[in-house]
Amino acid sequence: MGHRKKTGITIFLSIFVCLIGLAGSMAGSLRYGLRDKAVDTLTREWDLSQMQITKIAAFMSMAQFFVVMVDTPGIQEAGAIKLLDASYTRDYIAAKMRDYRDDLLTGNGKGRFDFEEIRQLEEAHREEVCRDLQYNITAEDMTKYETIWDNLGLADRTALEYYRIDRPGLFSAAGMILSGWFLFLSVLLVAGTGVGLWFLNGHSFAGHGIYGGALLAVGILDCAAAVSCGWAAEAVNRFVDMRSNLMALFFSPVGNMLLGLGVISALLGVLAIALSALEKRR
Repeated sequence: MGHRKKTGITIFLSIFVCLIGLAGSMAGSLRYGLRDKAVDTLTREWDLSQMQITKIAAFMSMAQFFVVMVDTPGIQEAGAIKLLDASYTRDYIAAKMRDYRDDLLTGNGKGRFDFEEIRQLEEAHREEVCRDLQYNITAEDMTKYETIWDNLGLADRTALEYYRIDRPGLFSAAGMILSGWFLFLSVLLVAGTGVGLWFLNGHSFAGHGIYGGALLAVGILDCAAAVSCGWAAEAVNRFVDMRSNLMALFFSPVGNMLLGLGVISALLGVLAIALSALEKRR
């Protein structure tokens, strides 16, 4: 095979490595931010009671919005804050986040909020709920809350399946990119390309300079993306018009993983470039 043809193949494969490497590192970092430990940390540190989403309730915290929504004399903001910040509430939210994550990845149908779950949570922690709210929720109250829930159509609006039917292509792509097999395939393709170039160049690292440059580019872009995670969190907050530490908590582990993968990719790129330079000097 001629030198020009080998160079063309090397450039093509290196561009492919750059694209698949970026996709794999981004997907892997997002998946890292969705693991159980990250979800548990997020729910422990999330300032849920103080969160504001002004598109839902202008300049009103979640605790204040909760008081307005339930419209129950005797339930005050201080009680709502204790309820929303309670460990049983955070444990429930963490479990629901894991359900939504699993539904996103596998389509198991668990990504939804049903009022019956709220009822079961209240029944399981009735004494603690009464203590935190400084109010004893009655059967009549629960019936009223369920009516509000049904009137707002929350059972459908909070179901991933509702949006999956509306945007099947988007959810299929997200599930595929975030799947474990896609990450495994990305690593396999990147590593396999390096091995393939070694055979292409007659068991030599002479053609690994461009390949190393592609790995170095992926590393630099990953590190740049890691640095920009804070800006991404702010951008999401502005788009949703939300005041909360939620996005910062989510993007923190994502940025850490991107930085780690970026450093590894950059070092491997530098190593490949150095091996190519040494091979050509012989």
